[in-house]
Amino acid sequence: MSWANLELLNILSKQPDEAINYKLVDSEWTVGKIAHHIIAAQEILIARLLNEKPIRDTTIVSSASQIAELIPRCRANDAKLLELTNLAEQKHIFGKPDRQVEFATSTILAQAVHHATEHRAQISDVLAANGSNVVNLDLIDVWAFEQSETN
Repeated sequence: MSWANLELLNILSKQPDEAINYKLVDSEWTVGKIAHHIIAAQEILIARLLNEKPIRDTTIVSSASQIAELIPRCRANDAKLLELTNLAEQKHIFGKPDRQVEFATSTILAQAVHHATEHRAQISDVLAANGSNVVNLDLIDVWAFEQSETN
């Protein structure tokens, strides 16, 4: 996940600001907002794993330079999530807007991976729908990751 997130952010950081502001029809979610959401959500999930109150970051990301600023946060978050894979399996109770919920450590860690994967695909779709095919998900999948590590 870390490798794929960084690959995506590196690609996005080289795009024109116009592309960072692409969105699907009838959606408020721009490429920049989705990319920021991946990173901000990681921080919320880390807080949940540590049984801390999350800090909600509502920064608006609308430029390639702001995407580049997400890269160090992404690296730090992914390193922390990897470290937290050593946590003992336990239940974590936290509040959703309408209720308290309880999830296992492994479920929260799996959500971190799934969530980022889902939103990388959304970013790829938004860009493609706007005529920009710069994110090829086949080049940032687990197969590509292994090849990058062994070559």
